[in-house]
Amino acid sequence: MKKFLKFVFLAFALVLVVPQVSFAEEGVEGVEGVEGELPEDEENIELGESIRVEGELSDPQMQAMAAHRSVTVISGPKKINKRVKYLTESWAKASSYTWSKSISSSSTISSSVGISAGAISSSLGISNSITTSFNVGMTLPASKSKYSKLAFYGDYNQRHVRVRLYNTQGLLYSDKKTYHDAPRKDTYLQVVYK
Repeated sequence: MKKFLKFVFLAFALVLVVPQVSFAEEGVEGVEGVEGELPEDEENIELGESIRVEGELSDPQMQAMAAHRSVTVISGPKKINKRVKYLTESWAKASSYTWSKSISSSSTISSSVGISAGAISSSLGISNSITTSFNVGMTLPASKSKYSKLAFYGDYNQRHVRVRLYNTQGLLYSDKKTYHDAPRKDTYLQVVYK
C-alpha cells in the first residue's frame, strides 16, 4: 500500500511540475523537449488529432472571358484534402497545441500555364480563396513521445483544366494542361507526427 501511495504521489507531483506545451497566437511558448530539427520527409508523416472548422469562401469573380485566353475543364471537380502549410516551424515533443489566428489560403495550380490560379478561378466563376477564423483558441492534444507540428489542412475541388492563350491577332500561342485546386469550406487544424 505504501508503494502504491508513493507512486500516486510521484505521478501527481510530475503533473504539477511538468508544464503543458502550448503554441499560442504569437508562436512557440515554453517548448519542452525540443531536441532539434528533423529532416522533412513527407512520405513518413502520421496524422494525429484534428479539429474541423468551416471557413468563409471569397465571392466568385464573375468576369467576361478574356479575349486572349480560354479555360476549359477536362475533368472534375474531385474532392481532395491537402496540407496548406505548417503553423509551427520546429518539430517538437509537445503535449498540446493552441491556435487562435485567422488563416487564409488561395487556389493553386500544379504547373505553369502562363496565367495565375486566381485567373483560372475567375475564368471558371468559382471562389479563389478562403479565410478561416478562430474566435477562441483551439487546443489539440499531442503525444509528448513523438516529434510533431501543428498544420493547416483544407478540402479542395481539384479540376484538370486546359488553358489556351492567344495573341492580339487571335492566334494560339500556348496550349497547356494543369490541375487547379480551389478551396472548399472545410478546413482543419491538424497535429502531424514525424
